[in-house]
Amino acid sequence: MTGPSDDRHSFRDVGPVQSLRTPSFEFAEVTRHADLAEHDRRLDELARRAHTAPVADRLLELSTMASDTLQEMSLVIGDDGEDLLEDGRANAHAGEYGTALELLTEYLRGRPGHQEARYLRAFCMYRLEGQDRVEALRTLRPLRDEPMEEGLREQVRELRRELRRLLTPLEVGAYARTARSDPRSALERAEAFLELAPEEGSLSCLVALGQARAGALDQALETATRGAAEADVDREQVSALARRLLLPYLRPAAAPAVAAFKARNPRLARAELARMEPRWRRSAVIEDFDAYLALCVTGWTGASPPAPRLPDDRADDVYSLIAEPDGQSAAALMQAGLAEAAEQVLARVLPLVPGFRWLNFLYAACLLRLGRDPERAAACAEIAGRDATITQAGELLAAIRGWQEATVINPAVDEYVAAMKSVSGGVSADSLARLRTRLTVLQRGLPALRAAALSEQGGQVVRELEKAIGQRLSEVGDAMVVADLYDRYDAAMAPVQGGLTDTAAADRLARSLDDLAARIKDKRRAAGKGTGQEQFEKLAELVSMRRAELDRVRAGLLVSDLVKRFNELVKPQRGSEYSDMPMTVRDFLAPPPPDPYTLRTKLSGIREEARALRRNHKKTLAARETELLDELIATISKVLG
Repeated sequence: MTGPSDDRHSFRDVGPVQSLRTPSFEFAEVTRHADLAEHDRRLDELARRAHTAPVADRLLELSTMASDTLQEMSLVIGDDGEDLLEDGRANAHAGEYGTALELLTEYLRGRPGHQEARYLRAFCMYRLEGQDRVEALRTLRPLRDEPMEEGLREQVRELRRELRRLLTPLEVGAYARTARSDPRSALERAEAFLELAPEEGSLSCLVALGQARAGALDQALETATRGAAEADVDREQVSALARRLLLPYLRPAAAPAVAAFKARNPRLARAELARMEPRWRRSAVIEDFDAYLALCVTGWTGASPPAPRLPDDRADDVYSLIAEPDGQSAAALMQAGLAEAAEQVLARVLPLVPGFRWLNFLYAACLLRLGRDPERAAACAEIAGRDATITQAGELLAAIRGWQEATVINPAVDEYVAAMKSVSGGVSADSLARLRTRLTVLQRGLPALRAAALSEQGGQVVRELEKAIGQRLSEVGDAMVVADLYDRYDAAMAPVQGGLTDTAAADRLARSLDDLAARIKDKRRAAGKGTGQEQFEKLAELVSMRRAELDRVRAGLLVSDLVKRFNELVKPQRGSEYSDMPMTVRDFLAPPPPDPYTLRTKLSGIREEARALRRNHKKTLAARETELLDELIATISKVLG
């Protein structure tokens, strides 16, 4: 009969818990302003605005008051051609715009500078629609700057505003359709239209950005500066762009002041600004820098200077004046794969410009690449996200959030995997206890993991880990019960590793196995319909198999015992063990033979036991044992007659 079993608990397969994969991030931001990204972003913005621009539900009408005034103005010119002008005016008021246009065009051949006629001609082209509206705007462009009677000036201004409203979206749309395929032609057309409508600030921005992208920085600065001066729409945007385009020209002039500021000497920096050439000193950026230095003189008490008391875009220009060259240097180092060197550059200058959004973007990207200080990286990325021109800021923050999650969640996942591997080669009560302790520690840390999960992916990994830990702990509880039962099984089977020699030992083992079977039944019932039922079933089957085997062995032992008892009754009464002794001694030591009655009684008893064994153990008796019993019964019956 076999002894202890090596069939131990094995954990069932559950869905694997995967480590959190961090989003990838490829650093691409090198330049800050007036680059391809901002040009395309502004172009898309204007194209959307043009696409959604409301359609005019009415057209302008000639003002009666304006007509009377214009008649008075025209009468002082003289009689030459006045009939053409009067007829043109009358037809325009009557809505006969085509006829009026012909008359006015003829009139202007003789008097090309006549303001009333030029205005009326442009108005007729406006009402006739089509490409003539661009010509109308071109006709009105000189009138915008000429001195004239206030009533006429207001009419010119109103008509130009209406023409700009109608034509600017069309021009932006045309630029958007061709800017990527034929940027030069698209830019030339936009520049020509901007000459007709310099009040359009957004268009000035778009043209200046296109010029800067083409490498014409001087022309871009001139366009933005002019737009800032003349725009009556989106003036703040074009003014901000003009300031930024001016920065490359200001940096050499402001270099001594910037160096003094970086040396933490704002008084000296202000003195250096005072020595700048007046043409640079009067620029808005330098004036803002000087005001900031004045604040630093009294307010710089810590490691970093105070924040500028300026709007975000103007503060960003001051920061750019101070530190953009450092940022460009760091960006070049990062693109060359020298993130460690880039980090040193940024760590040195960022405390001086802590609100500089672009520099915060660079530092966050650098820390992400180095795998260092995720909390600081996230804070910098959040600051960078406040600048809409940094197109990668959102992507960077998402990557850092994923990195933050991974630094907290992945070690827990790794510990779970390691804990389960520790019992992959088999289990014992001690190994299960250690496993339960490790899983319990992980379970207690789940609230912190849930708090660290900042994305849907992170939350999913934590939920999977939580489910797996709960399942494993439940299974470990069952496994520890099963392991204890296996230990009891091994203890019962250990004495019979060399085999059973008598029925007493078999009876003791039978009692142990029966007791163990009852315990398995109780524990299995207590466990309920959980994941450990399979292990209870396996052990119950093993005990049942051993119990059946024991019944066969015990039956064999009983047969052997009956045969042995029979042989002892019928062997020679003066046994061979005394055959080498003298007769007198042998007769003295050998037991006396039983009397015939006792012999018959014992033989009858052996026969009845054999018959009972033969009858009651049919399923457990081997064929040879059955044959022996039959021979024994027959022999005894023959002896007894």
